[in-house]
Amino acid sequence: MTEADFYALDWLDLNWSEWKPLDADSFSGVPKEAGLYRIRHRENERDHLEYIGESGDTRRRIQSLARGTYAEEMPYRDPHTAAPCLWAVRDDVGSALEVSHTTSPKAQDEQHRKGIEAALIALHRRETNRSPTANFGRIIDGYKQSSYSYNDPAYKGGRLESGEEEPNSASGIEPPDWQNWCEPLARDWMGLDWSEPYRLAERLDADPPDTGVYRIWYEGQASTLAYIGESSNISSRLYNHEQTFGENTLFAYAKRSDLNAPHKRAEVETDLIGAYYLEIGEAPLVQFGYSGNNPP
Repeated sequence: MTEADFYALDWLDLNWSEWKPLDADSFSGVPKEAGLYRIRHRENERDHLEYIGESGDTRRRIQSLARGTYAEEMPYRDPHTAAPCLWAVRDDVGSALEVSHTTSPKAQDEQHRKGIEAALIALHRRETNRSPTANFGRIIDGYKQSSYSYNDPAYKGGRLESGEEEPNSASGIEPPDWQNWCEPLARDWMGLDWSEPYRLAERLDADPPDTGVYRIWYEGQASTLAYIGESSNISSRLYNHEQTFGENTLFAYAKRSDLNAPHKRAEVETDLIGAYYLEIGEAPLVQFGYSGNNPP
């Protein structure tokens, strides 16, 4: 596994572009191709990335993010989910945000591109003990996100008034200790306490916990996972997976009662997918799309 610095132009053996300001002048050199990108702030004390993302059209996605980040008012999470948080970072810390991108040939394949994204986030979390600021739909302390739905009036976010709180600024979860990360079917994979294997038809006998993570694989494929998931209702998720994968497919779970918020569960799920990609060189077989009930 490559241990390169996450600011480096060869991070994870990818050919990253030079860092440029996240503004309109940085767009012309960005290919309209599938790729990945990362955002940092030049403030010296911010020794982490602000965001890691992927897209089938790298230029369009970075443009969308920049427009939202530098808008006069905090944008909504659509069209770019990270824009409200980066808008808050700009408002709170300053406008010195920079972007670097890569359009690796592997990124042309969506499964690989999303697997690489998970690997980058997992490595960042392992090296810094935290997620990039704007990943997982977060907002920084002191700010409330813009919100909009068909049922509620639109609300433009911004700085909180004294005494106000924003639940989505709650702390994330620390990454696993990466123990035995090269063995995705081990009972202690990534330092978690995994259950013994069960068939999906036996999910009720397995008595899975409400909250935690799980892995699914086909019998006879000793080191290849089909799917890694998280849930606050694992039994219900496994029922749905049985309809998709078939009753004889195997699963195991790891109880994590501390994953008491969606962003915390997504963080650990991403750690697992990222570690798996780093070891196997591919995402779990059907992680980002499913094409049939039988193993390939």
